[in-house]
Amino acid sequence: MAQSKPISIVLLIGILLLGFPYGAVDAKVPSISLNKPTEGMSRITISKDTPIRVSNDFRTALYNLIIVKFSSGKKMVSIDEFLPGQTFDMEFVREGTYVICYSLHPKTESMKDACLQVNVGAQNQA
Repeated sequence: MAQSKPISIVLLIGILLLGFPYGAVDAKVPSISLNKPTEGMSRITISKDTPIRVSNDFRTALYNLIIVKFSSGKKMVSIDEFLPGQTFDMEFVREGTYVICYSLHPKTESMKDACLQVNVGAQNQA
């Protein structure tokens, strides 16, 4: 797999973030489904250190899935092929904005078909 330059990833994500409408999801939802049809980029907010499950609810595989911390461009997760029904668990240990992007076609490495912005904040004190 070809290595992408961190600057180009950050630039692409920055362009995708500008001006897109969003739909907020309840911060207590422990699962992030990648098959949420929306216009533009979806955004969700979760608490730091909250375990979440990322799932592919499509009927087809997703390709070149990445999770990137927006401020640094640091790639947190990279999956070449994310199969239908497949899931993985993770938690964000630092506050900030992260982006989950993926392609619907295996040959699309430089352009992502869809992205989801994840805003990670401090844990809610009860």
